Amino acid sequence: MATPHITAPITPAQHVKAGLKFTTLMVWLFAMLIPFLILEGLKLRASSQIVRIWHLGARKITGIKVEVTGSPSETLPLLLLGNHTSYLDIPVINALFTVNFIAKSEVRSWPGIGFLARCCQTIFVERRAIKSHEQIKILRDKILPDRRLVLFAEGTSTDGSVVLPFKSSLMEFVFDEKIAEVCHVQPITVLCLKDSASASSPEPETVLYPWFDDTTLAFHFWRFMATSGCTVKVHFSPSRPVSEFDNRKELTRWAHAGVQNGYDIILKKA
Repeated sequence: MATPHITAPITPAQHVKAGLKFTTLMVWLFAMLIPFLILEGLKLRASSQIVRIWHLGARKITGIKVEVTGSPSETLPLLLLGNHTSYLDIPVINALFTVNFIAKSEVRSWPGIGFLARCCQTIFVERRAIKSHEQIKILRDKILPDRRLVLFAEGTSTDGSVVLPFKSSLMEFVFDEKIAEVCHVQPITVLCLKDSASASSPEPETVLYPWFDDTTLAFHFWRFMATSGCTVKVHFSPSRPVSEFDNRKELTRWAHAGVQNGYDIILKKA
């Protein structure tokens, strides 16, 4: 188990800042929830655009600045495979385009996050049973014919200092015959950088942005809201058709290498 990082106490002025930002975020949420629920009730896919607009606003309110390198694939359907450091990765990615995230079933019951995840049309899976016929069918129906799905392939979150090995079992569903013949896969690297680091020597932010230790979600989010925000780099490596891979382990190795390469590019090691 990771040791929680120690940070300076939140000052009264920072509590006020966090309170104002949180209030604005809630007003924004409820303002967008009404048109979202109407479109959802009408079974219109335009509701996904409401989700994206909400995340764009949430990013601005919380002070998350995003810089993108590489080119997102325009070929659909598409599975994006990436690293994961925080629940804040969701608005970072979701504001770029309409996507559906694949998440472990426990997220559904998380306070606040679970509700937002359901509104974002997250696909909840039992990861031990992701190869089951039932779950493959659910994922097939979600990605076909023209959707983007995002899978955090490490299977957990980290402090951003490393890219953990990817779990190949999570890739099994794209080798379903109907998916494999049309789907592309693309590695995506998401990395928050320290604002205090120099431009010539960027460093990962491993305290305020990542959520991976025993810090409660509520405290972590409040602590983040008390700051001025952060800069997050997103790198898209080239995509490939699933049909070019012989099996999920080969795909997993390639995807991990792509994400690691993106990490090195962001930190200017490449």
